[in-house]
Order: sequence, then structure tokens, then C-alpha cells
Amino acid sequence: MVKAILAGLAIFFAAAGGAAEAQEFDLDSVDANRDGAVTRAEARGARAAMFVRSDLNQDGLLDVAERQAVIQVIAARAARGLERADANHDGLISRAEFMNQPYRGFDFFDWDRNGVLSPAEITALRARLGQR
Repeated sequence: MVKAILAGLAIFFAAAGGAAEAQEFDLDSVDANRDGAVTRAEARGARAAMFVRSDLNQDGLLDVAERQAVIQVIAARAARGLERADANHDGLISRAEFMNQPYRGFDFFDWDRNGVLSPAEITALRARLGQR
């Protein structure tokens, strides 16, 4: 389960660069106000930015080709999470469907359930991801 959560973070926290850099996401870029913590709002902003970067034709939907571009650079478990985002099973992922996915990675590391990843929680997250 932890592996699935960590793989999913590539989708939900990817905030730097395009889809090609999704595997090497930067936690520091998610911390928009640079206070050393990541709030749920900052995680939501990172998710929104990821959607915009992935929506190459800017039609507000991730079609099959756009999803494939993302899937090529992320782990298979994260790709399955992206496929599950198509809540109405129409073959397209709307912005609402994308944004309404659970924040499993965020919630897993938000140990005190206060809606903020503290510096200690981020340190633990980095350790699990093999980052400094």
C-alpha cells in the first residue's frame, strides 16, 4: 500500500516541469509560500498545475493520448490511479474528476491530520522517496 501511495505522489505533487519530469517531482515547489510545510491547499494547487501541464490541447479534458503521455513517465501503480479518476467511465478525465481524487499520499504523511505536511512529515516523506 505504501508503494502505491508513494507512486501516486508523482501525480498529485508533481509541480515542477512537464509530464516528462513527473517521476522527479520537487516537494519544495509544492510549498508555495516557502514556509517549510505543505498545506492541503498547496497540494491542491500542485494537482491543478499538473492537470494544466497534462492537458496539452487545453480543452479541459485528458484524452487517451494525453493520459498516455503522463503514463509513460510515471509508475504503473500511479497510472492505475489516473485511470480510476474517470469516475463516469466516459473515457475522459475532466478537471473536476482529476481534482476530486483522494489525496492518499498527502493524508498518509499528514500524521496529525491537521491538513498541513509539517517539516518533520516532509522529512519522513523525503526519506521514503530517497530524496534529501
